[in-house]
Amino acid sequence: MPLIPADLVRYAAAIEPSELAWGRLHGRLTAADTVRLAFLRRCDLGAGGEVFARIHAQGPSEPQLDAFCREIPGAETDAAGRIWDYLALVGRSASEGAGGPEPMARQLAAGRAEFLLARAASGRGMNWRESGALLGTDRPEEVDAAFERGEELLGVAVIGLALTHPDPAAILPRVARALERALESSDHRLRHQGLVALAHTARLHGTVDRRCLDLLRRCPRGSEADDDLWAYVPRRRLPWWLWRHRLGAWLWRWLPGR
Repeated sequence: MPLIPADLVRYAAAIEPSELAWGRLHGRLTAADTVRLAFLRRCDLGAGGEVFARIHAQGPSEPQLDAFCREIPGAETDAAGRIWDYLALVGRSASEGAGGPEPMARQLAAGRAEFLLARAASGRGMNWRESGALLGTDRPEEVDAAFERGEELLGVAVIGLALTHPDPAAILPRVARALERALESSDHRLRHQGLVALAHTARLHGTVDRRCLDLLRRCPRGSEADDDLWAYVPRRRLPWWLWRHRLGAWLWRWLPGR
């Protein structure tokens, strides 16, 4: 079986310690990628990621890392290996593109449901009690599940997604959902967190979408999102009301006799 890149594993599943160890021991991961994934999962879980922290502490020395992986309960079981069949299919699908055979599509959907969606729905993918852990959120499915559960720190996870995910098309719909919920419920903390996430997206990706702009218009002016949209998004893409606010504020500063 070919090696599977760490970034593919990172986004396709909320992997557990025994599964990570199985992948290393059976040649699915390099030592460096094993250590990197352990670090990322330790960040996901905060204080609850002790085993991942210990894997990461072994470093990329293969003999030392492999010896530790063999000590992890369940690392040699068939159950721990099941996820790697799914991850191999994810890799194959990514290389071949859309339109694969129907049996493969069903297997992918089943694996995604078991190893990503179910774990996100149960809260096993992230530590939802620690803001520091949630600022590393990089799987949109974790945020979607948090909306359904009504997590108290949902807004922190949306900020984390904005900071870490490479695709603004995955970030902006979740930012919009946070702003919608905040405006509907008059939740000022969530509104502020949604605006911070929108500001980060503008700064890191130089883009915004119509839905977020429509929601931003309903928020008080002068927020971080106003500032970063004006600074980082091409101004021809910004709406007239934001131009009016920014230029109006500039003119006011320069009025004689203020």
